[in-house]
Amino acid sequence: MRIFLLFVVALNTYFSLSLLGQDVPTPSTTNVPHFKIAPAPAIPEELSATFFFENRERLREILPDSSMVVLFSAPIRKRTNDIDYPFHQDPDFYYFTGVKEDNAMLVLFKTPMRINEKWYREILFIENDNMIKQVWNGPVLGSEQAKEVSGVATVLSNTEFKNMNFDWTTIANVYSNENLFIELNDVKHPGDLASMVNHFKLKTERAGKKILVNEGEDLYAKLRQKKSAKELEMMQRAIDITGDAHVNVMKMIKPGMTEYQLQAILEYTFHYNGAKVAFPSIVASGDNGAVMHYTQNDALLIPGDMVILDIGAEYEGYAADITRTIPVSGVFTEEQKQIYQLVLDAQTVAIRYATKGYKFWTPHEEAYRTIGKGLISLGIITEWGDIGKYFMHGTSHYLGLDVHDAGLYSSLQPGEVITVEPGIYITKGSACDEKWWGIFVRIEDDILITDGAAKILSERSPRKISEIEALMGNSSASAD
Repeated sequence: MRIFLLFVVALNTYFSLSLLGQDVPTPSTTNVPHFKIAPAPAIPEELSATFFFENRERLREILPDSSMVVLFSAPIRKRTNDIDYPFHQDPDFYYFTGVKEDNAMLVLFKTPMRINEKWYREILFIENDNMIKQVWNGPVLGSEQAKEVSGVATVLSNTEFKNMNFDWTTIANVYSNENLFIELNDVKHPGDLASMVNHFKLKTERAGKKILVNEGEDLYAKLRQKKSAKELEMMQRAIDITGDAHVNVMKMIKPGMTEYQLQAILEYTFHYNGAKVAFPSIVASGDNGAVMHYTQNDALLIPGDMVILDIGAEYEGYAADITRTIPVSGVFTEEQKQIYQLVLDAQTVAIRYATKGYKFWTPHEEAYRTIGKGLISLGIITEWGDIGKYFMHGTSHYLGLDVHDAGLYSSLQPGEVITVEPGIYITKGSACDEKWWGIFVRIEDDILITDGAAKILSERSPRKISEIEALMGNSSASAD
């Protein structure tokens, strides 16, 4: 009965709109073409225990004398009732252990410490025997496999941490991470994350030690901001898959489709190629392009509009972050071309300054200057101080295990990966000729800092006007 009533309501709405002479906003299904999945990029070898072991050794090298580091895994976040949000490991914890499970903890010493008649350089605490959890969520890692994954020689049950007696007289600095601030606690589970956090706080408080979280995060960021060759392999695969997703949408998009249909194509490409979604996909058509982090993705695609596709695949924990702005109808209008080309010119200049030795913020300063000159030339603004009305966000951020990855934001150095993403957003009612209203453009690429010129890692995704229009106009692109 309830379904029938909903059908009647929908039917009445349809005829009401028809009688008023209005178009009925229904998503198109008959004109959605099939597409061929682009060949998957080569799969790199997974990160080995050696990688995580070497990361811990590099951390020891930069630790002050008489220091220890205590890192906690990410907590489980409840969505509703007995359903949790998908688990995503804390990037610092993963970087130093390779462990992707919750309720885990790493203790690392600058120099070995004697505990209960034994010497330890590091100890990994994990969940070993939660049988109820295994029934519902599958097997846990276990001690032996945790050793193989992390390279940590000593792996103990997380319930054992509370009985560890440290020699605090030998410790001057205690570093941790932001999961220290977790508040949830399962009283029925003596080894859950909150229990370990609480025991750690109690031990340090009794020893009169201060826990250094911000200082610790700076140490981890110093190591994480420079990517190893193996990390770059993982990132390149994530970036290539993201580029393929853009290409697939450019081949499929038609007026009358919906934003969520584009999202489905994008994320299907991710999963088909063995990747995950690094962050909520932004598919913003028309006026939705004015919302920087728009994720509702439920609007119809209107002829003449543009759509911003700000997306990223995640592979082995490493994220891509690429944005393309494309015309719904396959061809940019003259005004759209002018704004798009201005953003592309600003990005080109910014990438030129994404070079060893320049300040992290130099690419943004150069993009901002280029956009300002362009807006004045087009008559959109007359005062330099009005640039921020149309370009209101930064141009770059670090990229890696986080989409906005850890880094010190000092001078750029080889091995760092950053984004370069200028944009122009002209809302309806802006103080300019209305021919510019409703034009929103953002172009974002993933850039590797080298000893020479910057390397664009995301070339797989077309970004020039001629390339985009040619691809979207390829009549064979939608063939079965």
